[in-house]
Amino acid sequence: MTIKEIALRANVSIGTVDRVLNNRGRVSKKTEENIRKIIKEIGYTPNIFGRRLSISKTYIFSVLIPKLHQDSQYWEMSAKGIDKAVSELKPYKINVNYLFYDKYSEQSQRKVLEKFMKSEMDGALIAPANTAQIKTFFSKLPKEIPYVLFNANIPDTDPVSFIGQDSFQSGVLAAKLMNLLIKNEGNSIAIIKVTNDCHINERAEGFTSYYKGNKNYKINLYTLDCCEKENFIDLIKKIIKVNPGLNGIFIPNSATHFGAEFVKTEGNKKIHIVGYDLVKENIDLLNEGYIDFLISQKADVQGYEGIYALYKHIVLGENISKRIMMPIDIITKENLLYYR
Repeated sequence: MTIKEIALRANVSIGTVDRVLNNRGRVSKKTEENIRKIIKEIGYTPNIFGRRLSISKTYIFSVLIPKLHQDSQYWEMSAKGIDKAVSELKPYKINVNYLFYDKYSEQSQRKVLEKFMKSEMDGALIAPANTAQIKTFFSKLPKEIPYVLFNANIPDTDPVSFIGQDSFQSGVLAAKLMNLLIKNEGNSIAIIKVTNDCHINERAEGFTSYYKGNKNYKINLYTLDCCEKENFIDLIKKIIKVNPGLNGIFIPNSATHFGAEFVKTEGNKKIHIVGYDLVKENIDLLNEGYIDFLISQKADVQGYEGIYALYKHIVLGENISKRIMMPIDIITKENLLYYR
């Protein structure tokens, strides 16, 4: 069954059927109900391949993302996924315009966000930081610009879709993994957060919730404002000085290797470490046994799915899920090779 045949059955034009299929409005409620009834009765599905071939417009998606070298090159993985999707969609005239901001500088964010607002685009893929600049940006973002958030969600925003993990549950899982490593009474665990990004906070909250009411464990939370090795090392030294019984460290982002490097070079006892992300430094220290578990959030897949979500929503007019959840994958040195 084609659109033309649906139009004949409904006694309307092909353009009217097309507007109903793509939710473009300008159709009376009665006519729309009749068309949708016919579509349901015949089980019509659009010919996506044919629609792709008919695309004549070039679409530009702006990608707002932290500088690729930040967070131990974590964002390079996201960019690889984005580039892969764009390469696949090149025949359908999908282009991206990258806008890189310094995650740890609100001045940098202000300049990049001003540039973003002046850019011509059909939609946006955004990896947001939890800063005042970013929050203000969303309040000023024109409603006619559809956008997808990935990696982190921001409260009080209305994206077409969010792509990422259930951060709270991944924190609970991290705590359960830590519990498998240290089971003796009197254990002490440090959580070291970098920044107050919402998803990082949720991971820490999930971790502490697992141990709630368990008096055999002492959980201390520490926060750093920037992701620099020197800051990490100084903090860990202070933690051990005031808490020589430290047994475990949970680092809920890609900076996990900083803690592991300290244990490797300066630690005089085994401290178990659970953290996130398959950046090179983390992989090396996982293989060496200084990181016990890594949780992967598939940064490349998030970027890849983000571009496709925009493509399906904007170009094909499809409905997409408001939340595209990534798996919470546990990586050890034993399964790393097969996972990658």
